[in-house]
Amino acid sequence: MNETEGWPTTPTQSNEKEIVPQESQIDTIYNLVASEFQVIDHFMEHGILTFHVQLGENSKEAFLRLVEKLEPLGLTPLLRKTEKQNVLRIIRKPPIKKSNILVNLGLFFATLATTFFTGYMISLGRGDLNPVDGGLIFMVTIIAILGVHEMGHKITAQKHGIEATFPYFIPGPPPAGTFGAVIMQKSLPPNRDALFDVGASGPIAGFIASAIAIFLGLPLSTYSSVPPGTATLPPPIFFWLVGPSLLPPPPQGWVPRPGEIPVIVLHPVAFAGWIGIVVTMLNLLPVGTLDGGHIAESLFKGKARTIFLIVSVIILLLTPFWLMLFFVLFFSMYKHPGPLDAISSLSTKRKIIAVIVLVIFVLSMPMPSFLY
Repeated sequence: MNETEGWPTTPTQSNEKEIVPQESQIDTIYNLVASEFQVIDHFMEHGILTFHVQLGENSKEAFLRLVEKLEPLGLTPLLRKTEKQNVLRIIRKPPIKKSNILVNLGLFFATLATTFFTGYMISLGRGDLNPVDGGLIFMVTIIAILGVHEMGHKITAQKHGIEATFPYFIPGPPPAGTFGAVIMQKSLPPNRDALFDVGASGPIAGFIASAIAIFLGLPLSTYSSVPPGTATLPPPIFFWLVGPSLLPPPPQGWVPRPGEIPVIVLHPVAFAGWIGIVVTMLNLLPVGTLDGGHIAESLFKGKARTIFLIVSVIILLLTPFWLMLFFVLFFSMYKHPGPLDAISSLSTKRKIIAVIVLVIFVLSMPMPSFLY
């Protein structure tokens, strides 16, 4: 998951004293803008130097060049489309608050402790695994999955020149031992391509890491039986597809206890993979500043946000994760700021990758109970 700190996107959201360029800068800024765009008009609006520009075939690349040219001046452009004009505003880059790495480290070590304890607890009573070993195995696996997910965001953000923090791991109680991890974006992506890349990189990397854990952990899982109606983990569709070929055969002569139904007792590695799959599904819901919200914003330019929210709510209500509805509603309260260049479209290559991300989302969803 990655969050975007608030950036001004309209004149009324900015402090005029912070954004009014000095008189000596106006000509310089005008020349820089005119070097990349055909300027129709320029004026001061609420203290912001504003341009109406004509866009060409290579306006996406022109905007990226303008971002680089304004960087030494401590300025950044915002490109938006109104009913009649393409509006380019030049604002001062908001100051980036330095992160305290001690907070990241403190949360990281706390999450190590809670995930080890969780792994220890789920390994109690297993004849094939010492609880201490189970705790260490689960801790390493789940931290690796969450870390790969968040570093996918972090590395992609750096590639596009977006300021982002290191991951904040969030400790939690059993049965998961963690509430996931998050990075904070401290600057906006330059365009929709960058916004999509940041949003999609984490879930793709996290899903691959989770799949590896599942492929390694399912063959080490064991069999047991429980009374009918006992709460069990809802298996994602991905589990149903790969499970039959990965699960070991039941021990010779093994049968469920009388009156009970057979279940799979996941190895800690497979359980960590299950958590990673669920985290991927929840993060890909197209809401607010969740990863899925970034992807939806890059594809649909802010349209149909309400429809996406309704669809997300329905999906959660049809799954055992309906309590996460409060989580989704919380994130829906924050309007997505969009990229600096909100006009240029997403590249064709990324639209193809979006289909792959949709497949990942479907595979990560729990199998509907009526199909069991």
